[in-house]
Amino acid sequence: MNSMSSVLKKYFGFSDFRPYQREVIEEIIEKRDCLVVMATGSGKSLCYQVPPLVVNKTGIVVSPLISLMQDQVMTLKQRGIRAEYLGSAQKDSTVHSKAERGQFDILFMTPEKACSVSTSFWSNLLKAGISLFAVDEAHCISEWGHDFRVEYKHLDNLREVLVDVPFVGLTATATEKVRFDIISSLKMNNPYVMVGSFDRPNLFYGVKLLNRGQPFIDELVREISKEVASGGSTIIYCTTIKDVEQIFKSFSEAGIEAGMYHGQMNGTAREESHRLFVRDELQVMVATVAFGMGIDKPNIRQVIHYGCPKSLESYYQESGRCGRDGIASVCWLYYTRNDFAKGDFYCGDLKSENQRKAVMESLLAAERYCVQTTCRRKFLLEYFGERFSADRCGNCDNCKVTKKERDMSKEAFLLMACIHSCRGKWGLNMPIDVLRGSRARKILEAQFDKLPLHGLGKSYPANWWKALGHQLIFQGYLKETVSDVYRTLSVGSKGEQFLASSRPDYQPPLVLPLTAEMHGEEDNGNTQEFKNLSTSESESFSEAERHLYQLLLEERLKLARSVGTAPYALCGDQTIRKIALARPSTKARLANIDGVNQHLVTKYGDHFLQVIQKLSRELNLSLDGESSLQTNEVRKVSSIANKTKLTSVKLTSAKLTSTKLTSSRLTPAKLEAWKMWHEDGRSIQEIANFPGRSAPIKEQTVADYLLEAAQEGLAFDWVRFSEMIGLTVEIISEIEGAILKVGSTDKLKPIKNELPEEISYLHIKTYLSMRNCGISFETVQSEIHQTEEDDERAHNASNSSDPTLETCHVESHCENDMSAKCSTEYCYLEINEVPTLPVNGSEVHELPLAGEGEFLNKRQKVSETRGEANSTKLKATESSVVEWLKNLNEGATLSDALEHFNGSSEDSVVELLNCLECDFSIYRKGNMYRVM
Repeated sequence: MNSMSSVLKKYFGFSDFRPYQREVIEEIIEKRDCLVVMATGSGKSLCYQVPPLVVNKTGIVVSPLISLMQDQVMTLKQRGIRAEYLGSAQKDSTVHSKAERGQFDILFMTPEKACSVSTSFWSNLLKAGISLFAVDEAHCISEWGHDFRVEYKHLDNLREVLVDVPFVGLTATATEKVRFDIISSLKMNNPYVMVGSFDRPNLFYGVKLLNRGQPFIDELVREISKEVASGGSTIIYCTTIKDVEQIFKSFSEAGIEAGMYHGQMNGTAREESHRLFVRDELQVMVATVAFGMGIDKPNIRQVIHYGCPKSLESYYQESGRCGRDGIASVCWLYYTRNDFAKGDFYCGDLKSENQRKAVMESLLAAERYCVQTTCRRKFLLEYFGERFSADRCGNCDNCKVTKKERDMSKEAFLLMACIHSCRGKWGLNMPIDVLRGSRARKILEAQFDKLPLHGLGKSYPANWWKALGHQLIFQGYLKETVSDVYRTLSVGSKGEQFLASSRPDYQPPLVLPLTAEMHGEEDNGNTQEFKNLSTSESESFSEAERHLYQLLLEERLKLARSVGTAPYALCGDQTIRKIALARPSTKARLANIDGVNQHLVTKYGDHFLQVIQKLSRELNLSLDGESSLQTNEVRKVSSIANKTKLTSVKLTSAKLTSTKLTSSRLTPAKLEAWKMWHEDGRSIQEIANFPGRSAPIKEQTVADYLLEAAQEGLAFDWVRFSEMIGLTVEIISEIEGAILKVGSTDKLKPIKNELPEEISYLHIKTYLSMRNCGISFETVQSEIHQTEEDDERAHNASNSSDPTLETCHVESHCENDMSAKCSTEYCYLEINEVPTLPVNGSEVHELPLAGEGEFLNKRQKVSETRGEANSTKLKATESSVVEWLKNLNEGATLSDALEHFNGSSEDSVVELLNCLECDFSIYRKGNMYRVM
């Protein structure tokens, strides 16, 4: 049996468990049933991933979605864990037989598959060894849950087959009623129940009332487009397929790449959209709740709800996809009053009164979350049964923006008195209609038009009264009751006291905050106030370190593509942040960073170290987390400039162009496409079908990436691009004519409608991009002939001592011939030749001096050893160090090692410990070395 700590470090790269994880894992290893309720991103999955690796027996994990299983398998394989799944999408016919023989550490399957495999399969696997039977997203098992699935109800039949195997239920969203139902449905025997905190302190929560329509959507698209450049991802959840398609269309018309996901798409289209988003090929996903549980991507920075979800469980689950790596992220919910009138729709297919009541109560809680004026985090946590002692969290809209207040005692008296007069048999609409003087049939039939209160509240609109009603409900003055699909309102005990103290001409003061509806401030989608929250964690970076972090993300993306996996499966954004700060120079130092596992070090360690060394040198950053170098000189290299014919006025060396600050505004996928085009000379088709990709991408997508790079100011050969897409003077003339007819370039579709079929959107985008960059197409055409002549002259001069070089050759020349000189200073080329081709200029960007920072040295320096040297000099070897540490349960410090192995020098002991740590024979926790 392996130790829990060694498994944690070897496979997951961490030295310490998060809260609650160790206790749950220990109980599972002891074969006790467990129910684990922990927030998304708090490490639930580790609770079922570690035990199989400790006891060396297969762990079975039931998961509701094949896409989610595929993502988890992909990630586990990148950690060196033998993982697979059984399901309809599995194309490897050998997986079933291998699984039956116990050849996988972790085996995923859908609930349908778990219930349909033969008894002989389970019998054979039991002989090989089963460590646990985990049910992920276990709230699906409960009819009181927000996502009840009938197939989950049959999992308890496996208890008779899987005797002596612990059953583990895991969920991020379960009220006390749902928890009891999970335990009962899975027939758990004396389970260990762990309910962790539901708090996600890195998430900002905001809610706004909106006016549905195209103006709001256009504003939303503009705001999100500004965030796309930062590299973080956004999910927009919609309540209807119509909304998904409308918003997706708006992104497309704005020229922004986005994915779409809903239940009416065919399986292939959904899988492709999911794959592109997970692998950072797309930064925006517009989806229905069908995309809710099927995403295991940790670097989502924004989750936006266009419409209120049907329950707080759903909202918590979906918003929980945001910021799973712990980095500050933003959750916005936009709603209309109509969202709360969908109870009949949500209950339409439900036959059980209990289920209908549960749905209505859930919708009611979601409505209260939207309209409340106090801390949203406190409301969320207390809904799930967690006490939040503070009144303000400081990270939601209600806590960040102080609302105006006023005395509403008169209005509250009118509303409560009217509800009392209606005898508590109606919802909120009836008393509001009475106050507003309505003479509708139902009012006349009930003779409510004869009430003295009839018409006394007509000075306020209906939504104003609804906002007041919800505040009174939240404050306890009114009581709302759900019966089947109906909601009724009555005066609560607190309201009775208020009415008893009131007269028509006097009411006790009742000061309440003014909501947006009371101001008449329905929102059109402005999220400016809080847009920078998601980047706050980068404040600990110097400018150079922030730049290094972005470049390391790009390198991770390239590496992920080459091996056919998602970038986060290699390591998370938080780990990349730590690498950018630590800048390790050896494998041992890399392995010592939290989040770096053995598989990463063994398989990709050399590659990462080379990249870190190269980029750190270019950015004037020293290795191993010391202060940035202070040299920031700029040298002029006229000898190289005089030998080189280039097409831009100023050009930096390869060391600086590869780290241009303008490039950081592009996503890693777009920057990589530009590099393949500009630096590697690949065609659009070659980039789209690059062998390193797990699957080809569309050539149209590649072309869009390149045009965006050109508009960001990166060097770009317009002649080559125009020839490649077949853009001619005639086509340009047609496009210009169409633009004159339409009178605007805000949207491409009207322009396309005015053009012949053979003129594509790409032709239009290219023309507009050239115009934005100040490029004249006539100049491009006139230079094509000059290009041919230049190519011929270059060919004839290829054997001369002074060859004409392309830009990339000059960059390589500078890097190869002057690397020693450029190690602490930037190489700068100043070229005064007039451009012969229209190419975007590459300007020198002087990087600011990185400020001196204090970094924690990972290695403990020892100035003296403890105790006197033993008379027998003991030399340190790999085997002797490992055997010595095996006998020390608490581990040993470097000083202990130097004292014990007094026959070896300090340098040799440190080097040996580094090697053993790099090989994961030992690991370090704090300043203590322990054996794996």
